[in-house]
Amino acid sequence: MHPDAPDTRGQRWLAIAEEAFVPADAGGRVESLNQLRAALAAGVALHVLVPGVDDAELAAHRAALPGAVVTAIPRRTGPLSHLSLTPYLFASRPLPAGLAEGLRGEGFTAVLAVSFRVAHLAVALAEALDVPAVVRPHNVESAYFDQLARSSRFPRNLPYAAEAWKLRRAEAAVHAAPRIAVFAEIAEEEAAVRAAATSTPVIHVPPFLPPQEAATRAPGTEPGGTVLFLGALDNANNADGIAWFARHCWPGLRRPDAELHVVGRRAPAALVAELEAAGARVTVDAPEVASHLAAADVFVNPVRNGAGINIKMIEAMAAGLPVVTTPVGARGLHWRDGEHLLVADGPAAFTAAVRALLDDPPRRAALAAAGRRFVTDELDGVAQIRRLVGALPAR
Repeated sequence: MHPDAPDTRGQRWLAIAEEAFVPADAGGRVESLNQLRAALAAGVALHVLVPGVDDAELAAHRAALPGAVVTAIPRRTGPLSHLSLTPYLFASRPLPAGLAEGLRGEGFTAVLAVSFRVAHLAVALAEALDVPAVVRPHNVESAYFDQLARSSRFPRNLPYAAEAWKLRRAEAAVHAAPRIAVFAEIAEEEAAVRAAATSTPVIHVPPFLPPQEAATRAPGTEPGGTVLFLGALDNANNADGIAWFARHCWPGLRRPDAELHVVGRRAPAALVAELEAAGARVTVDAPEVASHLAAADVFVNPVRNGAGINIKMIEAMAAGLPVVTTPVGARGLHWRDGEHLLVADGPAAFTAAVRALLDDPPRRAALAAAGRRFVTDELDGVAQIRRLVGALPAR
């Protein structure tokens, strides 16, 4: 440890997850799991609260975080959670009665909201336990729901617009909460936006995806290969992106030596049917993603709308895959087009970028190696946890 690095000894955090994160089969779940693993690796003692998990899921979470205390708390779903001025993201994650009282005496030094969606719980529990809170947003949630409203058709856009309005009110309250010591924003752009909205310190802490956990892979040496898309398919931005790629790009890439493989959870049946009709192989609700990353040759992230950082893209880089994405997908970190990844806008350019990698195995391998070096250099999870410790008030 660097002599000026904050000392993590004696740190005991109450961490609040937004949802189940085992299996880590979506970007937010990967980020959550690795953030908590990085805290443990840095020497922070953890008690983790996980909303809405059953006994089997709780056992899996405990196995994934050896040394941590992991406790289930309720998750409220259903229409009643939408029928108030409180955002659904908060109303569906209620503060259990008596929880704070049961946690007193554990000697916590801070409360960590693993995402903004549990910031309200972090504020309430930090107040009850008389400790500071750290909030780790993945994006500006109100802007994200505004974007979903704009990109959705009537009447589906209405609940998105209503949630965005509720979130703007809730964000203003969270931004003013004196118990929050720091917002640790995942993307550079969102850090600037949030800093303009609150007097609480805002820092940019990139994704927690320890590269040392990613398996290396031998790049293919022949033209062609498997093009992989990985993402939660119930997410409107992911669904729109891969459907756009299948309609407008894959016809120009489809040939006997190339395959499109789509891996995602909670896939709508209509989307699966459309992708399969376009010639894709679709794997739904895969129990793990490492084998699919290891079997691919090029990773595509054709997202056209969204906010924050696409964790799946960093996961692919860490696994040794070259990445082709859009300008929207390339937001959040200072990677360079043509050096760490390829950025292309529009069907013709995106198709040409993927084809260039399929046809040129040495270039494919060089881009993959540069991307992996980038995440290895930039995403040191233990160093990021120490930075969060340094942002806490002196005890």
